[in-house]
Amino acid sequence: MERGHRVEVITQLVDLCDADGAVNPAAVGWSRRPVHRCRVDGPWGRRKRWHYWCVTSAREVVSLTLADLDYAGAAAVVIADRATGASVRDAVVRPGGWGLALPDVADRGRVEVRHGGVTLALSEHGDHARLSARTPRLEVDVTVTRPADHDTLGVAVAWSPRRFAYTGKHNTLPATGTIAVDGERRAIAPGAFATLDWGRGVWPVRTAWNWASASGVHGGRTIGVNLGARWTDGGGANENAICVDGKLTKLGSEVEFRWDRRDPRRPWHLVGPDVDVTVTPELIEVLPAPLAALGTRLDVAFGTWRGRVLDVELDDVFGWAEELRARW
Repeated sequence: MERGHRVEVITQLVDLCDADGAVNPAAVGWSRRPVHRCRVDGPWGRRKRWHYWCVTSAREVVSLTLADLDYAGAAAVVIADRATGASVRDAVVRPGGWGLALPDVADRGRVEVRHGGVTLALSEHGDHARLSARTPRLEVDVTVTRPADHDTLGVAVAWSPRRFAYTGKHNTLPATGTIAVDGERRAIAPGAFATLDWGRGVWPVRTAWNWASASGVHGGRTIGVNLGARWTDGGGANENAICVDGKLTKLGSEVEFRWDRRDPRRPWHLVGPDVDVTVTPELIEVLPAPLAALGTRLDVAFGTWRGRVLDVELDDVFGWAEELRARW
């Protein structure tokens, strides 16, 4: 499918691939609901499956990562304080993957892993999700609400008949709960939002992508933005969209990420025909050492967004921008 080809929205349940491991052409495109069934059976070593949750508030950033790369399973928990910039993380890698059946649909199912003193449990129930983590230093107990009729973004691309990926990007989901660092427990600040990045696919050995997401309230409206670049080239659908008060508008144009790879603390600029945004970093996260040892580099800049997406103005909406380069 040629880059830039317009892909219609998918509204019915669809299998991402067939029993022989080939992509289903009818699955390539995008959706407003999690309608892709993503049972990905092979080939071993190329399957990449992950759940990434990030909860942001006026006071903190909390992220939970559970990934299975076939040859390794990874789990990471990060709690960062926006006021002080202090960040605490615990991460583990399990050789040989998790050996678990992972959910096939982004808003249903449960998965729990325990390894090296880290316990991570993620449960999806359609109208809400529960996020729980215990590590030597950190505890997280969060409930995420999925409002009725709230749009999400799902995108499936195919680089070839046997190399393809699906991502679900769900933002502006209200979140409440508690966190603890070294035994000091507190409630997450009011007005928190959760964002989910849910992925299933059969990826090439070398991968690069940019991703950016923001959730917040501006001008009395709840605004969520999802932007991406590079990884969808040739797939026929990008992952660029804005969600206002739960209603998603898909962008047909591409976005370029401009940032200083020598210093990710400098502003990031996200630009395109429908986008002109500056992200001013407050916190910088890099991949924890156990995960970086897998041959992947990840730079993430958390900070305030200002600018516009389509005709929607953004002012002091919080989010992040990232770049990943992987040999996996």
